[in-house]
Amino acid sequence: MHIIYQFHMAHEVRIWQLHEANMNAGSLQNDEMARKLKINCEMHMSSETGCFCNPGACAKFLGLSHLDLLSNLEDGHVCWDDADVLHGKPTGAVRISFGYMSTFEDAEKFLTFLMTSFITKTMLKVLYPSEAKANAFTDVRWRQLEGGVRLKSITIYPIKSCGGFSVSCWPLVNSGLKYDREWLLRGSNGEILTQKKVPRLCHIHTFVDLEQESLHLESQFCKDALQISLQKDLSSSFLEEMNLYGERYLVYMYGNEVNEWFARAISLPCTFVRCASSMHRSCVRKADNRLGRDVQSQLNFTNEAQFLLISEGSLNDLNDRLRLNSQECVTEHGRPQIVDSMRFRPNLVISGAEAYVEDNWETVHIGKAQFSSLGGCNRCQMINIDQVSGEVQKSKEPLATLASYRRVQGKILFGILLRYESPVSGDVEDGSDEEEHWLEVGQKVYSSLIISSASLQMENNQTL
Repeated sequence: MHIIYQFHMAHEVRIWQLHEANMNAGSLQNDEMARKLKINCEMHMSSETGCFCNPGACAKFLGLSHLDLLSNLEDGHVCWDDADVLHGKPTGAVRISFGYMSTFEDAEKFLTFLMTSFITKTMLKVLYPSEAKANAFTDVRWRQLEGGVRLKSITIYPIKSCGGFSVSCWPLVNSGLKYDREWLLRGSNGEILTQKKVPRLCHIHTFVDLEQESLHLESQFCKDALQISLQKDLSSSFLEEMNLYGERYLVYMYGNEVNEWFARAISLPCTFVRCASSMHRSCVRKADNRLGRDVQSQLNFTNEAQFLLISEGSLNDLNDRLRLNSQECVTEHGRPQIVDSMRFRPNLVISGAEAYVEDNWETVHIGKAQFSSLGGCNRCQMINIDQVSGEVQKSKEPLATLASYRRVQGKILFGILLRYESPVSGDVEDGSDEEEHWLEVGQKVYSSLIISSASLQMENNQTL
């Protein structure tokens, strides 16, 4: 049994009871839950069962489509019958309401009841971290994910918007994964080139050889491969200042030979540049569901944050929804359209976690490395570009499907942004005192999350 909950401005908590399809769930199940509530909570409240006396609200909160409602009617479903689940989906809910006599302690008892009665205890435990006193959420309990969540893949993208390469292990530096998005291409007018403007960028394949200290490049549109030394040779490079995302960067400029290779690869005149110094750029962070500014991150040429993490469980849920949209999500070869993780260009992919549980993560530990979550990643039409063919999908998928259930405050979110909490004991700008950490595929992932009324509202929108 799963429980989904949402706080309302009128101090009402609605609980949707989602039974497994093979459960024999009827009105006795609801009566039993009401009895448990009375015994365990012992608080001032009222409970009701049914479908809100409103088919529209029922469809919205239970995730029922118009066809689902018609199908239930054809099966003879009416109010107050014992059919809690039809076709694998719930038909009603248990609704809890707080009134003027309710107190904060009542709400706390109720949340404790939910955790002890309906949350899988092997996945969650309550924490009271030492740093909680300095945190704005001192009155909210922390929970830490434990169990079988592991790091499944690591991908580095040396050149912004070009192809990446996957590795089994990779070192971390102040700016994130070493050499990640340290280079980019500029157009003839100084504009930054991305796949949204130049889809052929995905055909530039990259690889960094740490032992040889070289960047290897290949493209199907270039006869010869290109190899660039990672050593910053000031005698053969030009150093200049560049503005990007409202911030100033010092960049190395490459010579004609390198620029001509890229011009052939994308069939456009361009200039290849490398980040020499970014200082501290600001990036968006999440603070109680509000957007703020964080000036502690050192970034290369990333849009918002050092890392993008996605969950295999969330990706599987998206692909299940794409398969259901059979008419719109069929490729030109007649097969249902599904997407792999590379469509979202993540740095880190995890496995073993439930779908979208990462939305409420606050801190993440992978091996000995610690990360802070900066909130969800806002997706754009770039995820509609097939990273193998470079073609834009006419179906506008998967962005269209994501927009139908992952829209939060005008943004379409998928995956989370992370900041590496670099273990530096000395000056942050001096990397000499930094203890080098490596990420490795297969490492366990431990994630702490915090529960607030705002995050509960977001959680309900994501899950249904």
